[in-house]
Amino acid sequence: MRFGETDLQGVVYYANYLLFAEVGRIAYLRELGIVYERDLLAHGVDFTIGEARVRYQAPLRFDDEYDIKVRVGEIRHSSWTLEYAIDRADGRHCADVSTIQVMIDRKTGRATRIAAELRRVLESAKGA
Repeated sequence: MRFGETDLQGVVYYANYLLFAEVGRIAYLRELGIVYERDLLAHGVDFTIGEARVRYQAPLRFDDEYDIKVRVGEIRHSSWTLEYAIDRADGRHCADVSTIQVMIDRKTGRATRIAAELRRVLESAKGA
């Protein structure tokens, strides 16, 4: 944990948990074999975050090491949920985060169905 991510008490600023989730999301999608440029942008689609939630359990503090575990939650027609567990390296559970990714058509900015191949990858990961 870097000093700039904490408040005056040395505790991670609450909004930074969403930044940590983003780091986890990108790494997780990469691990699933999803390449942003190839699998989304090249097909004229993208995703935006439609909802984000954080439930805080214990603080992360300056110089804490932490792990982010990510898994696929609910998959709908044009959106899917990712669920994150943020834990200190000592095993203490610090936060539960969830985000809903909404597929959008890049030209119109409107929600669009999740492509069949992406849906297959997400469903496969959910079953793992």
